[in-house]
This record gives sequence, C-alpha cells and structure tokens, in this order.
Amino acid sequence: MLASPPLPLISGELRQYLDELLGKETAKNYLKAICTPMEEYTLHIFQKQELAETIIEKIEKFDFKAYQHSDFPNLIVTQPKGPFDVDFSEKMKEIVVDNRAAEMIYQGSDVFVPGIKRANKVKENDLVIVKNQNDVSVAKAQALMSHNKILSMKKGVAATNLESPYKVPSIPQLGLEEFPVYFHSIPAYLAGLNLDPQPGDKILDCCAAPGNKTIHLSELTRNRGKIIAVDRSKRRLRSLNEKIKKFEITNIKTIVGNIIELSKKWNIKFDKILVDPPCTALGLRPRLILDVNRKIIESSADYQKAILFACNKLLKPEGELVYSTCTITKEENEDVVNHALEFGLEVIDQAYKVSTRGFIYTEEPIPVQRFIPGQDKTLGFFIAKLRKSRS
Repeated sequence: MLASPPLPLISGELRQYLDELLGKETAKNYLKAICTPMEEYTLHIFQKQELAETIIEKIEKFDFKAYQHSDFPNLIVTQPKGPFDVDFSEKMKEIVVDNRAAEMIYQGSDVFVPGIKRANKVKENDLVIVKNQNDVSVAKAQALMSHNKILSMKKGVAATNLESPYKVPSIPQLGLEEFPVYFHSIPAYLAGLNLDPQPGDKILDCCAAPGNKTIHLSELTRNRGKIIAVDRSKRRLRSLNEKIKKFEITNIKTIVGNIIELSKKWNIKFDKILVDPPCTALGLRPRLILDVNRKIIESSADYQKAILFACNKLLKPEGELVYSTCTITKEENEDVVNHALEFGLEVIDQAYKVSTRGFIYTEEPIPVQRFIPGQDKTLGFFIAKLRKSRS
C-alpha cells in the first residue's frame, strides 16, 4: 500500500463545482497536482542578494537542486524530492494527526506534539505509521516519547519522520536560520512587486500574517516610508514580528485587529494597500482533503467583499490596491473584483506578469493573473491590481 492517494478526498459537490469552473480536463489535472507539493519553491533573500551563491552551495550540500531565478535574482529556486514509494502494508502502531499537520508530515516534516490527535499505546522508540483523521497514511516515523508524555506536553517533536512520499526543503534543515531568507512563492512575490510601493508611501497590509508579503513591501521601499500591518490573530502576527526583528526592519508597525472595524475609526489615508484576505485556500499545496463546499465559498467571498469595501475607504484618491488570494474560485477572485468596480475602483494592468488567465471579460479580458495547480508549477493564486478614481 503506497502513501500517495491518487486524488485528494473531495465531495461530489466540490468536484462538480471544479468541473464547471475549470472544465473537466483542467479540473482533473488540478486534482492530481493539488495533493502534491509545488514543483518549485522559491527562497527570498532579503536585501543581501550577494549571498545567493553561498546559499545555493548550502542547499546543494543536502542534494536539493538550487539556482538563481532568471528574472528575479534575489530568489533562489529549489525543488522537492519525490515522490517516493512508501510501503504501509506492515502492521505498526499509529499516530493520528490533524489534517494540516498530516500535509506537512507528508512532505517530510517531523511529527510535532500540537498536531497529534491520538497515539494510543505508543512507546518511546516505537516505529509507527502516521495517519490523518481520514485514515490516509502519510509517513513512517520513530516515536521520541511515549503516549503518556505526548499527552503531558504542549510542544516539541514527538516522532522523527523516517519515510514520506516527498521531502520539501526547510530553512532549519538547510542550516539557513542565520541567513536573511524566507520561503516566498512566485505569485505572492509578484503581488508585492505589482503594488509597486515607493519610499515615502503610506502602505497598509490589511491581512498581514504571517508577514512574508509585508517584509517584501519593506524591502521594496528600502525600509523607508510607513507600513501598517494589520491582522486579527495575535499569534500569527508573532511570526511577522520575529521577521521584523531578525531583518532589522524599522518601517513596519503591527496592529492586532479587524480591518473592517478599524476602517470605521481611522482617519488615515493610504497611498497603497495590499489586500490578501482569508480564503478557502484551494490553491495551497499539498492538500490531501478538500473540505470546502459552495456555502463556504460564498461566505468567504462575502467577507472578502466587506474587507475590500473597508480598504477602499482607507485608500487615497488615485491610490492603488492589489487584491490577491491563494484560492482558485471565481466567487472569491473575479467576482470580488467585479464587486469592487461598483464602488469606484478600476482594474489596471500589472507590470509583472507570469500568468494572464482570468475569468473577467468586458469587450476584452481584464488583466488579472490566475495560477492553477496542474498548469503552473506553483500554488493556486490570483492577483488583481485596482486604482481608486480621483473623486
């Protein structure tokens, strides 16, 4: 029995939706790709591009391919290893983890205590099979602690990953913790470039955590100007604050809050706004379970429209806004952008384009970017750039 499921677990309702949205052949290719890691990962070097050669050498020591991106030299492209055949037919004790943890373990991560749901009768040094909550096997591992100790711990590594279908490089594994680097996908990188923040701009990142795009905006302004980074989650903002400290950034202020409520209180107006709101995340890879339905999609789109409306109030006349998501639904992407046209925003062209697919049409296609697993070597993503009218 091999680890890799041929397709992610998905409801008939969502499968029908994807067939209608993408067409049956593209939907089929999407479903094959979404349960695998991205074909290419990009490591962003913050400011110190001269370190590229050293970083590539360190990555290659671990037998991962690595090279400098031809168009964006501060990005290092690397690739995962796999797929590997993992035989789960042998009877072993089991550790059951939540579905998000399972997706990380499936691509090589160790088994951390917070993700564990069950580890009945597991003893230290036991060889175990790791499964998700839907009984999909994702790795073989060796327990580092007993079941009782796992129950008493709040954090830490509970088991070492021995075999998994994929191995995706991580910064600690590559020994790059002290380097000014972080993983940043090409589409997310393009979102920041297309916002085109300038030194002296007042910039809002309204759903900022975990902060990779915020850090990029600071780099593009050369650590000048003013960036306000807002997120509802204090815990998730902690990651951004750690990067701010590590990279010695001085022009980002983080605020815990809901941008919809904050927009009712603030008098400040921004030159540029990045809107990357919560979404159904149907573009993230790998996804072994797609537990999304039309009701969830519609609810998510309604919330995104409310966020975009709030941000429009905070945008200066002739100010610019980039709207992006890591999902592929029309309701959360093109339909949200169409809604924004009703309150005075217009879609404008993007200077940096890799993909031009999109589902907005007037007399000719409106220039949005759409990335689809199975057609692109990255995650599923959407980017639109908008400008507020003068009045």
